[in-house]
Amino acid sequence: MANLEAIIAAAAKVFRTKGYHAATVQDIADEVGILKGSLYHHVKSKEDLLYLIVQEPIASIYERVARIAASDLPAGEKLRQAILAHLEAFDRHYPHLFVYLREREEMKRRFRERFRLSPKQYERCWQQILREGIKSGEFRADLDVAVASYGVLGMLNWLHQWYEPRGRLGVREVADQLSALALAGVEARAPRTRPGLEPGAPRAQATRKRRR
Repeated sequence: MANLEAIIAAAAKVFRTKGYHAATVQDIADEVGILKGSLYHHVKSKEDLLYLIVQEPIASIYERVARIAASDLPAGEKLRQAILAHLEAFDRHYPHLFVYLREREEMKRRFRERFRLSPKQYERCWQQILREGIKSGEFRADLDVAVASYGVLGMLNWLHQWYEPRGRLGVREVADQLSALALAGVEARAPRTRPGLEPGAPRAQATRKRRR
């Protein structure tokens, strides 16, 4: 007889393929290879299965990114590590976290009720990293923290549209690419010098003599 772990894995696969609302308990039972009635010995409803699929992965990634945000690392390194942590969670818990993103509105309520976890809590960790980078001078002073955090998370969460665990690039290689993109957008840049004027060079070398 199938155990709860096998049922959760089957439900994640069915929800990813058909979507939560279109999938039926019978679809999940068929995927596991058990009778529909036997499935109810393990779970009360399809809604409970949705919660069980993502409760541990979401709680885990929230905790990991919160630890990174609270660490003493420079902001740029925090951002790199947070991006890697986010992507490693997607890779490790495929396709569970993809189900979460697809059914996010449904899951918001479930997590608030059971764990008091919400996407806003997770977003605040990323915003904390960005604020620290602005304060330290690592990141651009003109960044809108909310917009920048939504932009970074939007880029990362779009993985549910294209990521394959056994794809051409490994998860760390993908993380390196996305970290480079994110940091290119938020890092502070040194002021550009005018052509012909090297830093520290006497100003007279780059100016023409005035006519008398």
